Amino acid sequence: MTAACRTVLIFTLFLVFGAEFAASQELSASPRILSLEDAHALAEQNSIALQRQAIDLSYDRMRARNLWAQIFPSINLTGGARYIIPNNDSPRSDPSYTASLNLRLDLNAGLPLTMANISLAYRNSMLNYEQARRMLINNTSKAYYSLVAQRNYLLVLEGTMQLTAQQLERDRIARQSGFMGELDFLSSQLSSERARLAFNRVQTEYQNNLGLFLSALGLDSTEAAELDGGPVTLRALSLDTDRLINDRLLLRPDIIAQQNEIDRLKNAQGESFLSGRGPSVNLSASWGATLENGLDDTVSAGISVTIPIDSWIPGTRTAQSINRSTGEYQKAVLEMENIERNARQEIRFFSENIRNTWTEVEINRLQVQNSQRAYQLAEQSYRAGGMNFFNFETTRNRLTEARQQLLQSELNYILLVLDLALALNLTAEELLHYSIQ
Repeated sequence: MTAACRTVLIFTLFLVFGAEFAASQELSASPRILSLEDAHALAEQNSIALQRQAIDLSYDRMRARNLWAQIFPSINLTGGARYIIPNNDSPRSDPSYTASLNLRLDLNAGLPLTMANISLAYRNSMLNYEQARRMLINNTSKAYYSLVAQRNYLLVLEGTMQLTAQQLERDRIARQSGFMGELDFLSSQLSSERARLAFNRVQTEYQNNLGLFLSALGLDSTEAAELDGGPVTLRALSLDTDRLINDRLLLRPDIIAQQNEIDRLKNAQGESFLSGRGPSVNLSASWGATLENGLDDTVSAGISVTIPIDSWIPGTRTAQSINRSTGEYQKAVLEMENIERNARQEIRFFSENIRNTWTEVEINRLQVQNSQRAYQLAEQSYRAGGMNFFNFETTRNRLTEARQQLLQSELNYILLVLDLALALNLTAEELLHYSIQ
């Protein structure tokens, strides 16, 4: 191969690999587009608290699937060797070896209730895991929508900053042409710098909050990411609060958990009574063997029945334990009434606030329209010389504030919808379906 051919080949390879490297760099530099569904998946995947709940769930699942272990006998195998070291007083003897196998089975009348409580513990563990997952999804959604609202407000401030920059440029030309006084021009400069400062502050706060959000999802806080959350389409929810309470109250996780607690304490009450006052049966069997001058083995078995007496005597520790279990059960029943009452109040609170916040959203939308029209008229009057700069800037600031208030009220509305959906053990989409029916 000639030198010219080698040069052409090297140059071609350089172009090919250089293009691939540039493409890979451009691909790696592109920001991650993060949708709400992606955020949910990452939150579930990387949540330490949820992983701990999953470990507890797997342990309780194993116990519930192996209830036979509660009646499985205890088995012990023992072995040993014995050798007498000879001295002046004792003759030498051959070593002896022993082995024994012991089985023991304890049965009492409260054992079925113990098994029932193990199954209840598994159900509670599943409930806790699902509730933790729903709380994680709800909090992730709240953080996501809050970041979207903050980003949209950042766009509003960016638009205001561009308006002040454009106005400053026009005022500079007017100042150079002698149509604007020095004080008005300085005020225009100050207004432009204030708009830039407000934008920079909110931008820094947004980047910090985005970094915290990414860290919570298990991502690098410095990773370039953009939220794939455009304008959220909102509409008024037509909610029948009484119907929601009747349909969903008993499906709330806290009420189900309390009902499970009542069942557990009821079983514990029966278990304490049956174990403390009912008879218990003990079955045992053993085999032993000794190897010393031949094999000598024995087999034994026994059964015993124990009837407790002290539990029938008032004031004894066993009797106090039985009475205490009865009191714990009664307190759990009373606590259920309190939980149900608070749940009804919570659902009504969120429902009423959703209605009021939607009214606030509609008012703020009208306020934005009003402020937008007022700014257009003020801009025309300012350019024609019929309005001073202070009044013009005030009108523009009112437009920015109106847009901010609208974004905040829309965010509050979304957060309330998420809170009500969580309180009803529904997703936001399922709650929307309820409002359509």
